[in-house]
Amino acid sequence: MPDLVPNDRLRLAREAMSSRRYPGTPMGRTELAALVAQWIERHDEKGRSHPFDAVHLGKIERGVVKRPGPIIRAALCAVLDASECDLGFLRPPDADRVAQAASGRLATDSAAIDAVAQVLASVRRLEDAAGAAEVLPTVRAQAALATQLADNARGNVRPKAVGLLSELEQYQGWLNIPLQRWDESRRYLDRASVLALEADDPTRLSTALSFAAYRNLRRNDLRSADALNEAAARDDRVNIGLRTYVTFQRAEVLARDGSRTEALARLREADRLSEHLPPADELPDSGYWYVPSFFHGQRAFVLHALGDHSGAARLAREAIAMMPESWRDAEWAGRRRALAELES
Repeated sequence: MPDLVPNDRLRLAREAMSSRRYPGTPMGRTELAALVAQWIERHDEKGRSHPFDAVHLGKIERGVVKRPGPIIRAALCAVLDASECDLGFLRPPDADRVAQAASGRLATDSAAIDAVAQVLASVRRLEDAAGAAEVLPTVRAQAALATQLADNARGNVRPKAVGLLSELEQYQGWLNIPLQRWDESRRYLDRASVLALEADDPTRLSTALSFAAYRNLRRNDLRSADALNEAAARDDRVNIGLRTYVTFQRAEVLARDGSRTEALARLREADRLSEHLPPADELPDSGYWYVPSFFHGQRAFVLHALGDHSGAARLAREAIAMMPESWRDAEWAGRRRALAELES
Protein backbone atom coordinates (compact mmCIF):
# COMPACT_ATOMS: atom_id res chain seq x y z
CA MET A 1 0.00 0.00 0.00
CA PRO A 2 1.42 3.44 -0.92
CA ASP A 3 2.27 5.84 1.88
CA LEU A 4 -0.48 8.25 2.79
CA VAL A 5 0.20 11.92 2.17
CA PRO A 6 -1.61 14.05 4.77
CA ASN A 7 -3.63 17.01 3.56
CA ASP A 8 -1.79 19.61 5.61
CA ARG A 9 -3.44 22.48 3.73
CA LEU A 10 -6.88 21.48 4.97
CA ARG A 11 -5.64 20.90 8.51
CA LEU A 12 -3.84 24.25 8.64
CA ALA A 13 -6.89 26.07 7.23
CA ARG A 14 -9.04 24.49 9.96
CA GLU A 15 -6.55 25.34 12.70
CA ALA A 16 -6.26 28.93 11.40
CA MET A 17 -10.01 29.41 11.97
CA SER A 18 -11.02 30.38 15.47
CA SER A 19 -13.51 28.12 17.20
CA ARG A 20 -17.02 29.49 17.55
CA ARG A 21 -17.63 27.31 20.57
CA TYR A 22 -14.38 28.17 22.35
CA PRO A 23 -13.20 31.61 21.11
CA GLY A 24 -9.44 32.04 21.11
CA THR A 25 -8.75 28.39 20.30
CA PRO A 26 -8.39 26.70 16.88
CA MET A 27 -11.45 25.05 15.41
CA GLY A 28 -11.54 21.31 16.06
CA ARG A 29 -12.55 18.57 13.68
CA THR A 30 -15.89 17.92 15.38
CA GLU A 31 -16.93 21.56 15.14
CA LEU A 32 -15.86 21.97 11.52
CA ALA A 33 -17.53 18.71 10.53
CA ALA A 34 -20.79 19.88 12.12
CA LEU A 35 -20.65 23.17 10.20
CA VAL A 36 -19.99 21.30 6.94
CA ALA A 37 -22.92 18.93 7.54
CA GLN A 38 -25.19 21.89 8.34
CA TRP A 39 -24.12 23.69 5.13
CA ILE A 40 -24.88 20.61 3.03
CA GLU A 41 -28.27 20.14 4.74
CA ARG A 42 -29.22 23.76 4.01
CA HIS A 43 -28.53 23.21 0.33
CA ASP A 44 -30.18 19.85 -0.03
CA GLU A 45 -33.41 20.10 -2.05
CA LYS A 46 -35.31 18.20 0.65
CA GLY A 47 -33.37 19.43 3.65
CA ARG A 48 -31.99 15.97 4.38
CA SER A 49 -29.28 15.55 7.01
CA HIS A 50 -25.81 14.52 5.85
CA PRO A 51 -23.61 11.93 7.59
CA PHE A 52 -20.39 13.96 7.29
CA ASP A 53 -18.61 13.89 10.66
CA ALA A 54 -15.25 14.28 12.36
CA VAL A 55 -14.23 10.75 11.34
CA HIS A 56 -14.76 11.59 7.65
CA LEU A 57 -12.95 14.90 8.08
CA GLY A 58 -10.08 13.07 9.74
CA LYS A 59 -9.78 10.72 6.77
CA ILE A 60 -9.47 13.70 4.44
CA GLU A 61 -6.86 15.40 6.61
CA ARG A 62 -4.82 12.19 6.92
CA GLY A 63 -4.93 11.61 3.15
CA VAL A 64 -7.05 8.45 3.27
CA VAL A 65 -9.58 10.35 1.16
CA LYS A 66 -7.68 12.43 -1.39
CA ARG A 67 -10.52 14.28 -3.07
CA PRO A 68 -13.97 14.19 -1.46
CA GLY A 69 -17.16 14.61 -3.49
CA PRO A 70 -18.15 17.98 -5.02
CA ILE A 71 -20.71 18.91 -2.35
CA ILE A 72 -18.24 18.22 0.50
CA ARG A 73 -15.49 20.18 -1.27
CA ALA A 74 -17.90 23.06 -1.83
CA ALA A 75 -19.02 23.03 1.80
CA LEU A 76 -15.46 23.02 3.14
CA CYS A 77 -14.52 25.88 0.79
CA ALA A 78 -17.57 27.88 1.88
CA VAL A 79 -17.11 27.32 5.63
CA LEU A 80 -13.35 27.95 5.53
CA ASP A 81 -13.64 30.76 2.94
CA ALA A 82 -10.98 29.15 0.77
CA SER A 83 -10.42 27.77 -2.71
CA GLU A 84 -10.01 24.10 -3.60
CA CYS A 85 -6.34 24.79 -4.21
CA ASP A 86 -6.02 26.37 -0.73
CA LEU A 87 -7.49 23.21 0.81
CA GLY A 88 -5.37 20.76 -1.17
CA PHE A 89 -8.21 19.33 -3.27
CA LEU A 90 -6.60 19.64 -6.67
CA ARG A 91 -5.05 16.41 -7.89
CA PRO A 92 -1.39 16.24 -6.70
CA PRO A 93 0.35 17.11 -10.00
CA ASP A 94 -2.13 19.92 -10.66
CA ALA A 95 -1.88 21.24 -7.11
CA ASP A 96 1.91 21.40 -7.26
CA ARG A 97 1.85 23.05 -10.68
CA VAL A 98 -0.72 25.65 -9.61
CA ALA A 99 1.07 26.38 -6.33
CA GLN A 100 4.43 26.89 -8.03
CA ALA A 101 2.94 29.08 -10.77
CA ALA A 102 0.97 31.15 -8.26
CA SER A 103 4.08 31.72 -6.14
CA GLY A 104 6.17 32.72 -9.15
CA ARG A 105 8.62 29.82 -8.81
CA LEU A 106 7.53 28.63 -12.26
CA ALA A 107 5.91 30.41 -15.18
CA THR A 108 2.21 29.65 -15.50
CA ASP A 109 1.42 26.89 -17.99
CA SER A 110 -1.79 25.65 -19.62
CA ALA A 111 -2.14 22.75 -17.18
CA ALA A 112 -2.26 25.12 -14.19
CA ILE A 113 -4.87 27.28 -15.90
CA ASP A 114 -6.95 24.23 -16.82
CA ALA A 115 -6.90 23.01 -13.21
CA VAL A 116 -8.44 26.28 -11.98
CA ALA A 117 -10.94 26.31 -14.87
CA GLN A 118 -12.17 22.85 -13.84
CA VAL A 119 -12.93 24.13 -10.35
CA LEU A 120 -14.82 27.07 -11.83
CA ALA A 121 -16.95 24.69 -13.94
CA SER A 122 -18.01 22.74 -10.84
CA VAL A 123 -18.78 25.92 -8.89
CA ARG A 124 -21.10 27.16 -11.65
CA ARG A 125 -23.24 24.07 -11.28
CA LEU A 126 -23.18 24.36 -7.51
CA GLU A 127 -24.62 27.88 -7.84
CA ASP A 128 -27.79 26.34 -9.31
CA ALA A 129 -28.41 24.57 -6.02
CA ALA A 130 -26.77 26.83 -3.45
CA GLY A 131 -27.29 30.37 -4.76
CA ALA A 132 -24.96 33.30 -5.34
CA ALA A 133 -24.12 34.18 -1.74
CA GLU A 134 -22.86 30.70 -0.93
CA VAL A 135 -20.50 30.30 -3.88
CA LEU A 136 -19.19 33.87 -3.98
CA PRO A 137 -16.41 33.30 -1.39
CA THR A 138 -15.10 30.35 -3.40
CA VAL A 139 -15.18 32.33 -6.64
CA ARG A 140 -13.41 35.23 -4.94
CA ALA A 141 -10.64 32.88 -3.80
CA GLN A 142 -10.33 31.38 -7.28
CA ALA A 143 -10.11 34.88 -8.77
CA ALA A 144 -7.25 35.76 -6.42
CA LEU A 145 -5.47 32.60 -7.52
CA ALA A 146 -6.13 33.34 -11.20
CA THR A 147 -4.70 36.84 -10.71
CA GLN A 148 -1.42 35.31 -9.51
CA LEU A 149 -1.40 32.89 -12.45
CA ALA A 150 -1.97 35.74 -14.91
CA ASP A 151 0.78 37.82 -13.31
CA ASN A 152 3.23 34.93 -13.79
CA ALA A 153 2.12 33.95 -17.31
CA ARG A 154 4.40 34.61 -20.26
CA GLY A 155 4.23 34.42 -24.05
CA ASN A 156 1.36 32.53 -25.66
CA VAL A 157 0.07 31.36 -22.27
CA ARG A 158 -0.70 34.86 -21.02
CA PRO A 159 -3.87 35.43 -23.13
CA LYS A 160 -5.28 32.14 -21.82
CA ALA A 161 -4.50 33.11 -18.22
CA VAL A 162 -5.93 36.60 -18.64
CA GLY A 163 -9.02 35.12 -20.33
CA LEU A 164 -9.67 32.84 -17.34
CA LEU A 165 -9.25 35.78 -14.96
CA SER A 166 -11.74 37.74 -17.10
CA GLU A 167 -14.24 34.90 -16.73
CA LEU A 168 -13.84 34.82 -12.95
CA GLU A 169 -14.28 38.61 -12.71
CA GLN A 170 -17.31 38.32 -15.00
CA TYR A 171 -18.75 35.58 -12.78
CA GLN A 172 -18.26 37.70 -9.65
CA GLY A 173 -20.12 40.49 -11.42
CA TRP A 174 -22.97 38.11 -12.22
CA LEU A 175 -23.15 36.74 -8.65
CA ASN A 176 -23.42 40.22 -7.16
CA ILE A 177 -26.55 41.01 -9.22
CA PRO A 178 -29.05 38.87 -7.25
CA LEU A 179 -27.47 40.22 -4.07
CA GLN A 180 -28.23 43.74 -5.41
CA ARG A 181 -24.64 44.85 -4.86
CA TRP A 182 -24.87 47.05 -7.90
CA ASP A 183 -21.60 48.96 -7.57
CA GLU A 184 -19.58 45.81 -6.95
CA SER A 185 -21.26 44.10 -9.88
CA ARG A 186 -20.42 46.99 -12.22
CA ARG A 187 -16.80 47.07 -11.04
CA TYR A 188 -16.27 43.35 -11.66
CA LEU A 189 -17.98 43.43 -15.05
CA ASP A 190 -15.99 46.48 -16.15
CA ARG A 191 -12.75 44.73 -15.19
CA ALA A 192 -13.89 41.54 -16.94
CA SER A 193 -14.44 43.51 -20.16
CA VAL A 194 -10.98 45.11 -20.02
CA LEU A 195 -9.33 41.73 -19.41
CA ALA A 196 -11.28 40.11 -22.25
CA LEU A 197 -10.10 42.85 -24.59
CA GLU A 198 -6.50 42.25 -23.49
CA ALA A 199 -6.92 38.51 -24.16
CA ASP A 200 -8.72 39.18 -27.46
CA ASP A 201 -11.45 36.83 -26.27
CA PRO A 202 -14.74 37.75 -28.02
CA THR A 203 -16.88 35.26 -26.09
CA ARG A 204 -15.80 36.45 -22.67
CA LEU A 205 -16.11 40.10 -23.77
CA SER A 206 -19.61 39.56 -25.14
CA THR A 207 -20.64 37.67 -22.00
CA ALA A 208 -19.36 40.42 -19.70
CA LEU A 209 -21.15 43.11 -21.73
CA SER A 210 -24.40 41.13 -21.86
CA PHE A 211 -24.26 40.55 -18.09
CA ALA A 212 -23.71 44.30 -17.65
CA ALA A 213 -26.76 44.91 -19.86
CA TYR A 214 -28.76 42.48 -17.71
CA ARG A 215 -27.60 44.33 -14.58
CA ASN A 216 -28.93 47.58 -16.02
CA LEU A 217 -32.18 45.94 -17.11
CA ARG A 218 -32.69 44.86 -13.50
CA ARG A 219 -32.22 48.51 -12.48
CA ASN A 220 -34.52 49.72 -15.31
CA ASP A 221 -31.67 51.71 -16.88
CA LEU A 222 -32.76 51.05 -20.46
CA ARG A 223 -30.37 53.50 -22.12
CA SER A 224 -27.29 51.80 -20.66
CA ALA A 225 -28.76 48.33 -21.19
CA ASP A 226 -29.36 49.15 -24.85
CA ALA A 227 -25.80 50.40 -25.41
CA LEU A 228 -24.20 47.45 -23.60
CA ASN A 229 -26.35 44.91 -25.41
CA GLU A 230 -25.46 46.47 -28.75
CA ALA A 231 -21.77 46.25 -27.87
CA ALA A 232 -22.18 42.60 -26.83
CA ALA A 233 -23.54 41.78 -30.30
CA ARG A 234 -20.76 43.41 -32.35
CA ASP A 235 -18.36 40.47 -32.68
CA ASP A 236 -19.75 37.57 -34.71
CA ARG A 237 -17.00 35.20 -33.51
CA VAL A 238 -19.05 34.20 -30.45
CA ASN A 239 -20.83 30.85 -30.26
CA ILE A 240 -24.46 30.47 -31.28
CA GLY A 241 -25.68 29.98 -27.71
CA LEU A 242 -24.34 33.36 -26.62
CA ARG A 243 -25.57 35.03 -29.84
CA THR A 244 -29.04 33.66 -29.12
CA TYR A 245 -28.97 34.99 -25.56
CA VAL A 246 -27.83 38.45 -26.69
CA THR A 247 -30.57 38.56 -29.35
CA PHE A 248 -33.33 37.61 -26.89
CA GLN A 249 -31.93 40.24 -24.55
CA ARG A 250 -32.05 42.78 -27.37
CA ALA A 251 -35.72 41.97 -27.98
CA GLU A 252 -36.50 42.48 -24.28
CA VAL A 253 -34.67 45.83 -24.16
CA LEU A 254 -36.58 47.08 -27.22
CA ALA A 255 -39.91 45.81 -25.91
CA ARG A 256 -39.44 47.49 -22.55
CA ASP A 257 -38.50 50.69 -24.37
CA GLY A 258 -41.73 50.64 -26.40
CA SER A 259 -40.17 49.72 -29.77
CA ARG A 260 -42.70 46.98 -30.48
CA THR A 261 -42.07 46.39 -34.20
CA GLU A 262 -38.31 46.16 -33.81
CA ALA A 263 -38.68 44.01 -30.69
CA LEU A 264 -40.81 41.50 -32.59
CA ALA A 265 -38.23 41.40 -35.40
CA ARG A 266 -35.44 40.61 -32.92
CA LEU A 267 -37.66 38.02 -31.25
CA ARG A 268 -38.14 36.23 -34.57
CA GLU A 269 -34.38 36.36 -35.16
CA ALA A 270 -33.73 34.87 -31.71
CA ASP A 271 -36.26 32.11 -32.36
CA ARG A 272 -34.48 31.23 -35.61
CA LEU A 273 -31.12 31.08 -33.85
CA SER A 274 -32.52 28.86 -31.09
CA GLU A 275 -33.48 26.26 -33.70
CA HIS A 276 -29.78 25.64 -34.40
CA LEU A 277 -28.43 25.16 -30.88
CA PRO A 278 -25.97 22.30 -30.44
CA PRO A 279 -26.85 19.32 -28.19
CA ALA A 280 -26.45 19.99 -24.49
CA ASP A 281 -23.46 17.63 -24.22
CA GLU A 282 -21.57 19.71 -26.80
CA LEU A 283 -21.96 23.03 -24.97
CA PRO A 284 -18.91 24.59 -23.27
CA ASP A 285 -18.74 24.71 -19.47
CA SER A 286 -19.03 28.51 -19.66
CA GLY A 287 -22.43 28.24 -21.39
CA TYR A 288 -23.94 24.91 -20.35
CA TRP A 289 -27.30 26.62 -19.74
CA TYR A 290 -27.81 27.67 -23.38
CA VAL A 291 -30.46 25.03 -24.06
CA PRO A 292 -34.08 25.27 -25.35
CA SER A 293 -35.68 25.34 -21.88
CA PHE A 294 -33.53 28.34 -20.88
CA PHE A 295 -34.42 30.27 -24.04
CA HIS A 296 -38.10 29.40 -23.68
CA GLY A 297 -37.94 31.49 -20.51
CA GLN A 298 -36.12 34.31 -22.30
CA ARG A 299 -38.98 34.40 -24.82
CA ALA A 300 -41.42 34.70 -21.92
CA PHE A 301 -39.63 37.83 -20.69
CA VAL A 302 -40.01 39.43 -24.12
CA LEU A 303 -43.75 38.63 -24.30
CA HIS A 304 -44.23 40.07 -20.83
CA ALA A 305 -42.43 43.27 -21.85
CA LEU A 306 -44.69 43.44 -24.92
CA GLY A 307 -47.77 43.27 -22.69
CA ASP A 308 -48.78 39.67 -23.39
CA HIS A 309 -48.94 38.64 -19.75
CA SER A 310 -50.97 35.46 -20.21
CA GLY A 311 -48.68 34.26 -23.00
CA ALA A 312 -45.63 35.07 -20.88
CA ALA A 313 -47.05 33.14 -17.92
CA ARG A 314 -47.79 30.12 -20.11
CA LEU A 315 -44.29 30.11 -21.63
CA ALA A 316 -42.69 30.52 -18.20
CA ARG A 317 -44.59 27.50 -16.88
CA GLU A 318 -43.53 25.49 -19.91
CA ALA A 319 -39.92 26.60 -19.49
CA ILE A 320 -39.84 25.50 -15.86
CA ALA A 321 -41.39 22.15 -16.76
CA MET A 322 -38.76 21.63 -19.48
CA MET A 323 -35.80 22.46 -17.21
CA PRO A 324 -33.66 19.88 -15.45
CA GLU A 325 -35.06 19.46 -11.96
CA SER A 326 -31.89 20.86 -10.40
CA TRP A 327 -32.49 24.21 -12.16
CA ARG A 328 -36.09 24.82 -11.17
CA ASP A 329 -35.34 26.28 -7.76
CA ALA A 330 -32.14 28.01 -8.84
CA GLU A 331 -31.80 31.65 -7.89
CA TRP A 332 -31.45 32.74 -11.53
CA ALA A 333 -34.75 30.99 -12.37
CA GLY A 334 -36.65 33.28 -9.98
CA ARG A 335 -37.87 35.61 -12.75
CA ARG A 336 -39.33 32.62 -14.58
CA ARG A 337 -41.12 31.41 -11.45
CA ALA A 338 -42.55 34.88 -10.88
CA LEU A 339 -43.92 35.01 -14.44
CA ALA A 340 -45.34 31.51 -14.14
CA GLU A 341 -47.42 32.60 -11.15
CA LEU A 342 -49.03 35.60 -12.86
CA GLU A 343 -52.30 33.76 -13.48
CA SER A 344 -52.22 31.60 -10.35
